[in-house]
Amino acid sequence: MSEIIKKIMEEYDEIRDIKETERNERVKKIYEKYPEIKKIDKEINLSGAENVKKIINSPEKADDFNKSLKEKFKILRKKRAEIIEENKIDENFDKIKHVCENCSDTGFLPSGEKCNCFKQKIINYRYRRSNLSEILESDNFNSFSFEYYSKEKSGKNDASPYENMKQIYNRARTFCENFDYENKGLVFYGGTGLGKTFLSSCIAKELMDNGKTVVYLSAPRLFMIYEDYRFNRLDDDSVMDDIYSSDLLIIDDLGTEFQNKGNMAFLFDLLNNRISNGKKIIISTNYNMNELTKMYSSRFTSRLYEFFLIYGFYGNDIRIEKLKNR
Repeated sequence: MSEIIKKIMEEYDEIRDIKETERNERVKKIYEKYPEIKKIDKEINLSGAENVKKIINSPEKADDFNKSLKEKFKILRKKRAEIIEENKIDENFDKIKHVCENCSDTGFLPSGEKCNCFKQKIINYRYRRSNLSEILESDNFNSFSFEYYSKEKSGKNDASPYENMKQIYNRARTFCENFDYENKGLVFYGGTGLGKTFLSSCIAKELMDNGKTVVYLSAPRLFMIYEDYRFNRLDDDSVMDDIYSSDLLIIDDLGTEFQNKGNMAFLFDLLNNRISNGKKIIISTNYNMNELTKMYSSRFTSRLYEFFLIYGFYGNDIRIEKLKNR
């Protein structure tokens, strides 16, 4: 664990260096294009330093010096703001734009507590084999497309695949926006290649960007971790804590794992524990609710009906549609 912490702190050091360099480059370009801003900033800095010297030499006049400096700053800053507004310059061009504004890319809040971004980095290290970071680079709401969903109704469905996906997509966005107040998880079911995993990744990305901790595991991987924990094969038992306590747990491809009584008992306990503690879960599966009942139990699916919003995905396999269009 100490090795992971060390690597994370090195990451933060690197991030701060990068962000400071980016800030310095922005300032340099603005100063080159608008030398008047550079002149004003220099005058503000020099005036502050000169004022300190005056106070040191004549402390009895400190109030007068500070009053005079305040008036000078007011004039200079007004002139600076006018130049920035007139030329449509980002007023925060000279500020460091942190990846995480909550902790200023240090990993710790002003209170001394670990920031959620720090907690997520620990989770990411523990589950590096899940390739979550690589997935989220491409799978996010900005890259989501409806073009492969047909607008034609077919079969017994009341809505077209396009209309159905629009509804699910909008609910996923609402789930993220109201995450702290949501009292139900999500179940995505349907055939392969319909966007269940992609949409789960979109939600994960959105919540992580908003400071929430997310554990994203395939069902086989989840139960493998449980088996390792059960037989004392884990190097770090806290991985199980993450599974139970993260803000969101995403279980992908439920039903593809090896099934036995021990795994089923663990799954039921996991659901009950997270539900009772107000922790959300997203489950994606290729099986419908009737099939899940046969695989697990009616007791299991009754919990899904009670504490989850259930959405069926249908239409043509998007991966095949993409290949056709190439």
